[in-house]
Amino acid sequence: MSLEADLKKSREHEMLVYLNSMKSMYENALLQNGEIYDIAAHLTDNFSRITSQAILEDSRIIKILRYAIAPSISQMKFGQFFGFTSIDKYENDKLSSQTTKYNALSAIAQEIAKFAIDNLDRKRFIWLKEKLSARERSLATEYAKKWTCSIAADQNAQTRYRNWRKDQQEHAVASALIDIGYTKSGFCGIVSNNTDINLGEYTQEVKVQGRTKQKADLVVRSKRANKLVLIEAKTVGVEIDSTKRIKECCDKANDWRSSKSLDKPIVVAVIAGFFNSTGIHNLQASQIKVIWENRLTDLKRIL
Repeated sequence: MSLEADLKKSREHEMLVYLNSMKSMYENALLQNGEIYDIAAHLTDNFSRITSQAILEDSRIIKILRYAIAPSISQMKFGQFFGFTSIDKYENDKLSSQTTKYNALSAIAQEIAKFAIDNLDRKRFIWLKEKLSARERSLATEYAKKWTCSIAADQNAQTRYRNWRKDQQEHAVASALIDIGYTKSGFCGIVSNNTDINLGEYTQEVKVQGRTKQKADLVVRSKRANKLVLIEAKTVGVEIDSTKRIKECCDKANDWRSSKSLDKPIVVAVIAGFFNSTGIHNLQASQIKVIWENRLTDLKRIL
């Protein structure tokens, strides 16, 4: 298959993975946020009385309050407003009153409540400033819920997809290794020698000693070449990001090859998504073997 055909196939493959996975992640996030929204609405009398007591009753409503503000605020930025690195550990799960986290939240709950009141998107929660009929209020509250939960679900799904996609790609490579007869290594520590991994075994997410210590997504000891094969799994959803990903691979390859004890390891880039021909040529110029994720059986040629 020509390079242009490979590039086209890789893009089609990535779009299919993205659309199928993102839809389910978004729908799941929508359900989760809808449940927390209902709790927040109940505890705050439909956002008319946002109090520290409501926040302490169920800390998860902080998430809804973040998205009830216009514009919405990230976990990290919101946390920094109140002296924390991030607010995630307070809003991801309901806090028990017997924990140190609960005590820490108690100290700032009033500040969070005031901030939410002052910055609430009142164009969205129109019943807070306009007199509505029962039917109008019902429609308005339902619309505000859908609006708020949709914003939150979109952000949640995007974040979850990025994390999931990386894990999914690495697992796909590991599964392909198993299919061709490799087994999981029990090695722990930093790979610094060609023989640290037994022949016919692989491991994941491990640091490799070159000039510096850099993590490889997968490390395999090839039965065919009797060498370490260092695999970087790279997915690119937006073509402009491919330059950065390729540079990462090339820098790591140069670093790892600087170690005499690794005995010139084979470096492989398993790639998926929106790469271009220039990027592929740059990988090959750095003596990095390119394997397309949609054709993982090609690993047999190396291993």
